[in-house]
Amino acid sequence: MIYIHKVLPYFFYPITIILVLMIIAVIYKKRTPLVAAIFLLLVTSSPIFSDALWDALEEGQLRKLPSAVQAADAVVVLSGMMGIVKSANGSVFEWSDPDRFFGGIELMRAGKAPSIIFTGGKLPWQGDVKTEGEILSDYAITYGIKPEQIQITKDVENTKDEAIAVKEILRKNNLKRIILVTSSFHMPRASRLFVQEGMEVQEYGVDSKVEVRSRTPMDFLPSAHAFRWTQEAVREFIGRGYYLVRENLAF
Repeated sequence: MIYIHKVLPYFFYPITIILVLMIIAVIYKKRTPLVAAIFLLLVTSSPIFSDALWDALEEGQLRKLPSAVQAADAVVVLSGMMGIVKSANGSVFEWSDPDRFFGGIELMRAGKAPSIIFTGGKLPWQGDVKTEGEILSDYAITYGIKPEQIQITKDVENTKDEAIAVKEILRKNNLKRIILVTSSFHMPRASRLFVQEGMEVQEYGVDSKVEVRSRTPMDFLPSAHAFRWTQEAVREFIGRGYYLVRENLAF
């Protein structure tokens, strides 16, 4: 199933559609597909367009302070912030974006829950390595969280797996109130999945992709960075659509 999650977005990525249009233009010697490909590239590579997509994904969420959050049974930090790279001593984990981790730590330091749960994110092709949850657990201890306050779920591959795995931990102690920590763009989908599993969710979105800044003429010019973020936004929209269809079809 994880391969479906990873491969499906490629059929809808702007780069895929642009390439298909260009191939059609070459094969059939038509100008219209080529013009459409150029237009699509200009639009999807503009920062103002990619920012609009991310603003829609984050649904106007504002970064909360720990003081604005009510106490719960557990802080839940979702995986997806680390990658594996080669080193002289084998494979090691490196941060891609630590905001989720530090969001969980600040909630624990503020006394918002007696325990913190890290999900055991691990993909089939990552080989024989620790889960992300195990790595984050080690880091949490160095930041003053007691080992007995930390729990790690079983291995998980996607957000649905995470929701089920966290529910299993909470159910053992008849608990269900959580503070969910994940990226703001991921929060609407993640929160929905956790609620479906019977948990009471307080959202604590971090890692916002929409910066507070004034617009400049550069926002209307093509950018490889903006094009990449447009594709990432498309992937999240597809993820939401996938779970919505799955929910309605009940499979």
